[in-house]
Parts: sequence; C-alpha cells; structure tokens
Amino acid sequence: MKFTAKRVAVSGAVAGVAVVAVGATVIATAADPVSPEVVSAVPADAGHGDEGKYTTGDYVLNVHELDDDGDGITTAIGPHTMYYSKTLHGSGNRKATVVKFSAGPDSDASIVFSYPVPAPGRVVDCTASGTETAPQVRCETKPAR
Repeated sequence: MKFTAKRVAVSGAVAGVAVVAVGATVIATAADPVSPEVVSAVPADAGHGDEGKYTTGDYVLNVHELDDDGDGITTAIGPHTMYYSKTLHGSGNRKATVVKFSAGPDSDASIVFSYPVPAPGRVVDCTASGTETAPQVRCETKPAR
C-alpha cells in the first residue's frame, strides 16, 4: 500500500476524532459519577413492595442510601447475603436520591458504584460480584409489586 500525503492526513484526522470521542466520554463519566438507570420489566420480588434489594458477593458491601445533602443511612451487608431495605424511598422527612456502594469492612471506604434512587412505585435491585479489591456492582430498576 502506497502512503500519500492525503491518506496520512485522512488517517490522522480519523484517529484524532476517535481520541476526542474517547476523551469526551471519560470526562462525561467523571463529571457524572452516578451510573445511568437501567430499567427492567421484571417486577420486584413479591412481598417487598417499595424495598431496595441488595445481594452481596464474596465481601462485605456497604450500601449508602443518601439524600441530596449526602446524609442518609449506611448498612453493611455480610458476604453472600440478600438484604431488603425498607428505607430506600426515605424515612421520616429524609428522602434518598442516590445509592452508593463501597466494599470491605470499612464503611468509609471509597465509593465503587453509584445509582439513582428510582421514583416511588419502582425499586432498585443490585447485585455485587468480583472481589473486595476489584468489586463490581450492577443495579437495575424494577416495578414494585
């Protein structure tokens, strides 16, 4: 293949656009640390109305249900446990807007995943996997039963 100035310029332009697109995605992700809502048509588990559901993997998972001011409730859930939160949509005059997760026995550990609290009538179902040093949390929003 013969390289010409035109081919080199076009290749460089295409590479430049790709770098800018990747950079914009990284910047947008860093600017908005709350993961986008993933919606499922499958209803929540029967008997758990407006409760959030959290399932842990091989490590302690800290669930932080927080309001706009960063105040709220933190619950440490042991390994291989399923926990239903009755406070997902608030308790008293405090209404949670985001659920944040950290891994390990230290409740002040770095946040590894954040997810928006769904509107009333919908619940969040989150599952942790991976390891304590490389945790993975996936959440989806489901209609309440």
